[in-house]
Amino acid sequence: MASRVDEWRGTTTTLAERLRPRDDLIVREVPAGCDTGCDTSCDAGCDTARPGSASFSAVEGPFLHYERRVGWEPDGSELRITQSIDWRLGIPYWAWLYRPFVHRALRDGVAGHRPWWLFPDRISVPQARAVSTMALFSLVSGLLYGQLTQVLTFASADIGDGSSGQQAAIFAVVRVGTVLTAFMMFQADRFGRRRIALWSFGLAIVTSVATAFVPSLAALSVLQAVSRNLAVAGLLAIDTLCIEELPAGSRAMASGLGAMAYGLGSGVVVVSLPLADVSPWGWRLVFALSLITVPLVWSGARTSTESHRFLRLHPDRSGSASGTDDPPPESRRIHGSRFVLLAALFVLLNLLVAPMSQLQNDYLRSERGFDGFTIAVFTVLTGTPAALGVIVGGRIADTRGRRWALVPGLVALAVFIALFFNLSGASMWVSSLVAAVLGTLTVAPLGVLAPELFPTARRGGARGALNVLAVTGSVLGLLLAGAGVDAAGYGPTFALLALGPLIAAGLAFAVPETGGRELEEINQEGRASL
Repeated sequence: MASRVDEWRGTTTTLAERLRPRDDLIVREVPAGCDTGCDTSCDAGCDTARPGSASFSAVEGPFLHYERRVGWEPDGSELRITQSIDWRLGIPYWAWLYRPFVHRALRDGVAGHRPWWLFPDRISVPQARAVSTMALFSLVSGLLYGQLTQVLTFASADIGDGSSGQQAAIFAVVRVGTVLTAFMMFQADRFGRRRIALWSFGLAIVTSVATAFVPSLAALSVLQAVSRNLAVAGLLAIDTLCIEELPAGSRAMASGLGAMAYGLGSGVVVVSLPLADVSPWGWRLVFALSLITVPLVWSGARTSTESHRFLRLHPDRSGSASGTDDPPPESRRIHGSRFVLLAALFVLLNLLVAPMSQLQNDYLRSERGFDGFTIAVFTVLTGTPAALGVIVGGRIADTRGRRWALVPGLVALAVFIALFFNLSGASMWVSSLVAAVLGTLTVAPLGVLAPELFPTARRGGARGALNVLAVTGSVLGLLLAGAGVDAAGYGPTFALLALGPLIAAGLAFAVPETGGRELEEINQEGRASL
């Protein structure tokens, strides 16, 4: 339980402002009682000639407990006004991040302005819990998925030949396991997002820990093909659940927060990279870190609940029937034009992003002479500020529109990644930093468009199929990068691959605007437009 107390000296006008029930982006209040000389609304009709007080409780907002009390007493020609607020956030896992901001904002409320850390809509406790749990699972997914990305260059040098071509081939083989992701997502439309997410994460952890004991790169490839793609399936399932729970104007920001948590999980792997320098087999210790995700998944299973949209579609799962106030019926059909457009965006983007993310460490190690510690420092310093781009991109996507964040982000990503692989020294660090900050403007809109543009009955399967095509672009990009780097070097190869996101930026102008619209409205029966 948190609390704050503030005092003012003022007139009846000041008191009237404090006695007005708040209705802003944080909380909606109702009067809970007045003990002296007030009417039922606790407004300026209070008798200020003698001491009194009024209290307010919350009927909307992310609070498990909320009570605001306003007291006053005459003090000469003025009033001495005291306001005390007792509150407890209904945000599991991440309340410590929001508590200082909420503490500051509760003094006067947020009417008339929109703090950068707040969702564009006021969210409820169940919605706050859905976002928080999604972010927790995103952290787990980032840790599990990021292990191979960071340590393959060391594993290849230990039990392989260490060539970039071999590493690119392994990454391509591992990505073939995306059919497992698609299968699990189709099951999410049948059995529920939560159930599939928990099974996926549980199996992903087991196979990731087993990777620490592999005798060969072939065994490593098989186990990681299972682990990484199940981690993706779990992430997509829990993200779909979250999107289906949130208000129409806040979905992109939630997607961005999930991406930041995913990056935090990847950052845990990055920080652990010095373990790979302990000995030639030190990379195995990084995979053993998967054990720390077991209590996280266990806790997330306790705080997650199934999507109300899925339960409405499958009332037998919740034991309740559809009500008369249900939203307009959704189509069960996937619009081909939407699917093709998103597939093209993901394929073109991954032509560059996949080889960049997978081969960056090898580039830094083999071309720039970085060791594990230096790679970790580089990744942290140039990657951590990317959180700014994610936050800004989510805010822009929710308030201005998806294209406003998507197009400039794609262009910046292409230009500055190409520069990164063609520069050295300080300019290389700067180009990586700019690519991370501006390129991540795309994270929120891309993360939210796929679940928005397809109906509840097909949302999981559509996301799984899109993931297959996105991975196809990744595989193609990795194969092109592997062959190109061995033949011409990193610079020319990545300059060519950067054409993919530039073309995608042009296609992004055709993306439908989904911000602020309910999922049922976007996917109504008979809707045939793009």
